[in-house]
This record gives sequence, structure tokens and C-alpha cells, in this order.
Amino acid sequence: MIDLRRLLQRREPSSVTPGTFGFAVVGLGRIAEHFLNGIQGSPLVRATALVSGDAAKAGKLAKRYDVPFTCGYDDFESLASRTDVQAVYLALPVSMHREFTARAAKAGKHVFVEKPMASDVGECRAMVGDCRSAGVLLSVAYRCPFDPMHQQLRSLIAGGALGKVERIEAQFGFELAADDWRWRNDLAGGGSAYDVGVYPLNAARYLMAAEPEIIAAIATMNATGMESSIAWTMRFPNGVEARCKSSYVEQLYGVLTVRGSAGELTLDPAFAHKMPIRMRGWYTDPASGKRVEVNAAAPSDTPSHFRLEAEHLAECVRTGQPVITSGEDGLRDMELIAEMYGVAGVVAR
Repeated sequence: MIDLRRLLQRREPSSVTPGTFGFAVVGLGRIAEHFLNGIQGSPLVRATALVSGDAAKAGKLAKRYDVPFTCGYDDFESLASRTDVQAVYLALPVSMHREFTARAAKAGKHVFVEKPMASDVGECRAMVGDCRSAGVLLSVAYRCPFDPMHQQLRSLIAGGALGKVERIEAQFGFELAADDWRWRNDLAGGGSAYDVGVYPLNAARYLMAAEPEIIAAIATMNATGMESSIAWTMRFPNGVEARCKSSYVEQLYGVLTVRGSAGELTLDPAFAHKMPIRMRGWYTDPASGKRVEVNAAAPSDTPSHFRLEAEHLAECVRTGQPVITSGEDGLRDMELIAEMYGVAGVVAR
């Protein structure tokens, strides 16, 4: 059994003055609290402002997380004068991402936006343009590229440990409560592909380090004409096919498998943030030709994905290096979802 711990040493962001990179958290739903919890203890980043339409909730969370400033959406522009806010974390309904990205860029703040990036391709392009024109960075909250197991799997694929990669299989889904806002197309922009399908979509692109085309897709619609589940197949330039599925009406445990001529590796869970992502399977050591069995998880002291994402943005601001999960990356996913919907006959509403 290979000991992967030695291979998973996380590079610490360098030389950012401790605690000086502040985030304004915009929207205070469940994902925002995951972010606030996740960055606790970071020596590099902290929450310095909360923006919400619920003043009472903002005050309660500000006290819990020791955040010095709160305001409402109408007062968002007051962040422009705050020197303790370097970036905004947009944890809003998808329909609001475009507006608040533009407002943040105009205020001179870097943008870290939850996925999916926006309601459609046009909004994504506008967001990229707004941030580029304002000279601020735009990052999409794709957690998995920061996880040691996803990073290790990509390294093994690139190093030839799986031989000729033949197929990727991935799925993610759950039964969405009937009263959840994500059933509202005017807020969510689209169906399960937007929210949970983007995980296997982005992960396959990350692992293959290439851009696919959609070659097949079939969707199930709900009574209002919104996509509730979708299965699709992508083909990469090297011939590898990725067969993926997402759903709001079926429990699909987040699992990703890569099959090759010299091995097979599975991430299970593949897309979690509350528990360690685990890798199982086998591959052939390129040097010795010997079979290597794998059953490993990210080290228990691996920081939260939310913290790693936030620290990465802070480091990119400091050094000028490109963001791994850039706005262009989010735009490409939305272009592929649009293609997927087109092939499946899903009409944008």
C-alpha cells in the first residue's frame, strides 16, 4: 500500500501579512456559514464585513465570528472605502452574481463568486469583462482543485500511472426539498447541472487538463419545465469519454472513477467538504511496472477547502500569479452546460 501522505504536502501561501486580506461575505445563507467556519484559524485571511438583507442575522453572525462591519445590499458601495476589505465572497442566489460582481469591481474589490458562476454564458462573459476592466481578480468557488486527492489523481494521470486513460465516470445529486430556492429558475438560472452537475463537469476538465465537447445528453424536466436531472457524455481531444450525471430528484452519491489501461482509481466521496475525500483503487508504477494498491484520504490536518480557496486568491493578489479557478474557467463550464442543454433539448427559461 502506497503512503500518499509524503506526496500531499500543501504549499503554504507565502509572505502575505497575517490577517490583512479581508473578505466581505455577501449573502448569509448556508454556504456563507461554511465559508465563515472554514476560514477560522487562517493566518492569512479573515472576514471583515458581512452584507445581508437581514440585519438581525448579520448582527448575530458578526458577533459569532468577530466581524467588525455589517451593511445591507443597498449600502454595498460603502465597502469601497473600507481598507480592511480586499475581496468579496458572493454567496448569493445565482441571479444576483452578475450585479454584485459589477458592483464589487467598480468598488475596486476582488471577486470570489460561488458556483455556478452566473445564470447564463452572457452574464459570465460580462463578469469577466467587468473584473478585467477594473483590474481586479475573479475567482469561482470550485473547491475540488484544492483538495489533495484531486491533485494527486491529476498527477498520477499526467505521470502515466493509469496508462492510457479510457473513461471517466462521475455523478452527484440529491433529492432537493420542494421549497428550496434552487427550484426557482429566476433565482437559480438552471437546474441540477448548474448546482451539482458542475462538480463532475469541472473535475473532469481539471483531471484531463483539456477541453471536451458534449456528444450526448438526456434530461428529465419537472412540471414547470426546469431540468431536474441530466446525464451527459463528453469527449476529450485524446478520445477519453466522461460519462456524467446530476440530479435534484435522485440520491447520487458523489463518486468519480478514472479507468485506464494500467489502473483504475476512484474518489469516494469525490466532492465532499465536510469529510475527507478518499482515493481507492490501483495503478501501475511507471518506473517498476509493479501494481500499486491505493486506499488513502487527505491528511486529517488538511485545511478546509474554503480556507484553501480564500488563501489562494490572497496569494494571487499578492504575487500576480493567475487564479487556478478563474472566471474564464467558470465561463467555460457554463458554455459546456449550454451545449449540454442544447443537445438534451432543454429550453432556457
